[in-house]
Amino acid sequence: MKIYKINDKKFKGIYLSMNFLMQSDKEVLSKNAVMASMLSKESKKFGKEKDIQMYLASLYGANFSVNLEKLGDVENLEFKIECVNQNCIENSNEIVLKSVDFLKEITLNAKINEKEFNDELFEREKLFILEKIASRKDEKLKYAVNRTEEIMNEDSGFGTFLYGNEEIVKKLSKKDIVEAYNSLINDSKVIFIVSGNLEGIPDIEKYISDTININNHVIDGNLIVNVKNEVEYKNEIIEKCDSTQSVITAALKLEDITEDDEYVLNVYNAILGGTPSSKLFQIFREKESLAYTARSRYYRYKDLIIIYAGINRENYEKSKEVIRSIIDSIEKGDISDEEFNAAKTSLIADIKEWEDSKIMLSKFLLSNLLIYKNKNRTLKLMQEKINNVTKEDVMEISKKVKFKMWYLLGGEINE
Repeated sequence: MKIYKINDKKFKGIYLSMNFLMQSDKEVLSKNAVMASMLSKESKKFGKEKDIQMYLASLYGANFSVNLEKLGDVENLEFKIECVNQNCIENSNEIVLKSVDFLKEITLNAKINEKEFNDELFEREKLFILEKIASRKDEKLKYAVNRTEEIMNEDSGFGTFLYGNEEIVKKLSKKDIVEAYNSLINDSKVIFIVSGNLEGIPDIEKYISDTININNHVIDGNLIVNVKNEVEYKNEIIEKCDSTQSVITAALKLEDITEDDEYVLNVYNAILGGTPSSKLFQIFREKESLAYTARSRYYRYKDLIIIYAGINRENYEKSKEVIRSIIDSIEKGDISDEEFNAAKTSLIADIKEWEDSKIMLSKFLLSNLLIYKNKNRTLKLMQEKINNVTKEDVMEISKKVKFKMWYLLGGEINE
């Protein structure tokens, strides 16, 4: 296990983040969703969920949760707890150390083994995950984006819903969950990040290392965030839904991307649809009145941009025309100074906000380790790189942006 510390006096609390990273696929995501849910609900030392909550309350309301996230084709199971620091109460050092102990007990001393396995909890949490999978269609916009991700990355971890595959989850057994837990502890790459005001807490890194004695490898080349696989798909897919509203998406693949291209692509995406001043928002939504929302998302882990908009079904063809024209206009350099400057200003403002968030600083550090193998990439450097992007850079990068697919989650056409 590798331990990292972010110490800043401006923070009022302390954030402890224990990250288990592993290569993902449908099986891994399905098993981990149920297993992680079980881990958060029961512990050898602290008992059942109600007892866990009572113990956290005794730590002056420490906030604990388990977060599942896909970082491209890598899954991260983050066990995190936020607690007070020494500026808030007396003996707060003890609270921080007890929080470290808590994470150890939840992760390393779980009751997920052959002798102590809780069958009732297993069935309950499996049902909970199945309900999450079934309810994903309730949010049409998010579902359409997820479906586009899946189609473009079929059979990969990134192309699978975060909580797994319904058929796989239904068939999960006690043996599957025990195996998933053993793999979590023995095979995943573990990164522990502690951030906040750490003044007056002596040797916090040593305490974490001594308490959580786990010998997992640090992040190395065995974790691949962007698994290259050839996927066959149609250039247009239409799926029906029981709604008068429809959602259109456009999938754009990024070809031959280098590390430095990331900064230009962030600006490109901000101009396209990443901010309220973007072309999609101003033209697609405001000028043409085609959508109640219109945005684009840049996936740096997967060299992908997805445009998405909520539309009326009868406006589908018109929407495609306008989206195409917006993409073409950027490639031709039809970018006003106002659009260009607003895009960079918005990106830099977002980065500056990260400096005031323990959580965002932790996530930034983790992404550096995962993608850039701990290169000297700072928030200040990111701001400088973005500020140095020119319109010509954006026009040049647009040549690497290739349209691949339309997707429509379509309601009925209004007569």
